[in-house]
Amino acid sequence: YMIEHGGELTEIYLSDMVRVPYLNYLVIFFVVFLILIGRIQGIKSLVALGLTIIGVYKILLPALLKGMSPLFITILISLAVTLATMIIVAGLTKKAFAATMGTIGGVLVAGLLALIVSKLAYLTGYASEESRMLLYVDGLNINMQGLLLAGIIIGALGATMDVAISIASSIEEIRKANPELPMPALMRAGLNVGRDIMGTMTNTLILAYAGGALPLLMLFMAYATPSVSIFNSELIATEIVRALTGSIGLIFSVPITAFIASLLSANRR
Repeated sequence: YMIEHGGELTEIYLSDMVRVPYLNYLVIFFVVFLILIGRIQGIKSLVALGLTIIGVYKILLPALLKGMSPLFITILISLAVTLATMIIVAGLTKKAFAATMGTIGGVLVAGLLALIVSKLAYLTGYASEESRMLLYVDGLNINMQGLLLAGIIIGALGATMDVAISIASSIEEIRKANPELPMPALMRAGLNVGRDIMGTMTNTLILAYAGGALPLLMLFMAYATPSVSIFNSELIATEIVRALTGSIGLIFSVPITAFIASLLSANRR
């Protein structure tokens, strides 16, 4: 901003570069290509994405700032987001129900495992600078370990939904092509599809977390920090727990979704 005295510019303060217009262009490109390539499904995806953003920004964050239990409110939001997304993308169908149950099952496994490991490994939730800055916000009382678990659940939700809906859709298509297939055969087919997806999606989760921690890992390597010290630091240990518990939850969503989807499909006779 600028300060003028008597019509003469006396001081200029530069706080940051203007980035918002370029971010707006990027958002426009994203929306345009999503609709051009996805068509109706692209529009549905945008609606689902909008509801997810509203759920996180308008419900989850204000609830956390008011001191509500991070784990409880995150599970509720995850359930609502998953249900809304599946209904928008797949409609009120058995496929959507199976994918929803698989997603929730996988996310709950990830959350429970993260809770156990965070207790055993004494992860406090204060590993990052941003989390420590919350200590200085007046009137804010947040369970930081609960906030850590909430972040793990939110981080695993998207990839788990992707795996679950892919398996449920595959089983439905296989059932249409082979109406006489019994439930065990449908489940085996769903598991085979899940195994193919599982490898790429676990890579996606782990690489996403590794990418976020890349500067920190380079810093450790630049100072020749011993590997034991690197992995024992709370910041790195937290990221490892995020990546692995999220991946394990994703893995568990495969048999859960395959079982429910094949059970529902086989009962259509």
